[in-house]
Amino acid sequence: MRIVVLYGGESAERAVSLLSGAHVAEALIGRGHDLLLYDWRGGVIPDFLWLRMREADAVFLALHGGAGEDGTLQKTLERGGIFHYTGSGPTAAALAMNKALAKEKAAAAGVPVARGAVLQRGGDLPADLPLPLVLKPLCGGSSVGLFFHTGGPLPREAAFPLLAETFLPGREFSVGVLGDLVLPPVEIRPRGGAYDYAHKYTEGATEELCPAPLSGKETKRLRALTAAAFEALGLRDVGRVDFRADEEGVPHFLEANSLPGMTGTSLLPLAAETAGIPFFLLCERLCLSAAARKRT
Repeated sequence: MRIVVLYGGESAERAVSLLSGAHVAEALIGRGHDLLLYDWRGGVIPDFLWLRMREADAVFLALHGGAGEDGTLQKTLERGGIFHYTGSGPTAAALAMNKALAKEKAAAAGVPVARGAVLQRGGDLPADLPLPLVLKPLCGGSSVGLFFHTGGPLPREAAFPLLAETFLPGREFSVGVLGDLVLPPVEIRPRGGAYDYAHKYTEGATEELCPAPLSGKETKRLRALTAAAFEALGLRDVGRVDFRADEEGVPHFLEANSLPGMTGTSLLPLAAETAGIPFFLLCERLCLSAAARKRT
């Protein structure tokens, strides 16, 4: 296939995107595909790239956060006649990026969610929101800007608007989706701290158990909640849904990722590998799904 891989971007997750794109490119080139790897830094798409994308069988989006994942790029591509890109469309991508709106959709579909509120700069924490809290940017991923709050003033470095959620003390899970397949759940156990940016992308900083050590009933429930959230958000092709359990072991929706990481330490490739789908095949399946949307 002729494939264009877009990676890089200008979000706080640029470094992760560079790793994802390089990993994807290596896998696809190794399979003999004709590939252009392009560092898209936002803004105007150059004419030569429009031409290459129109000629391509698929455009692989290896971007994370910002305009590459929030629906902005997806909308631009479709206005230019490019529908054969990987991942979700503009509306679903924008919805998944906004954690508060995503939670509303998931809750409406019957998926448990953590109690929380959106905070603007200068605003006060709701009095009925019990401590401790998890604070994170309303739009963003890779746990960039995540804080734990136990009282007192909010951290100065916080990136408003923030989503404040009551901390759930139970186990943490991530469940990937590939097409119609809900992949085996991954249990996340950070070594010495929270599952923040450093623990996500530092080799050995987190123990990742796949398949997660759950009973058959628990696994079935987690997969069903994942499918319900994925459908409620209108996602397609690929995604990852993150959960944390409460003190009674009930999984609660945290967020959904419409363009999950594709690095050597990312959870989606791990889950796919566990399901018998090697990384090169994961990439090819996504390209084939995108290629089916190409319009002549």
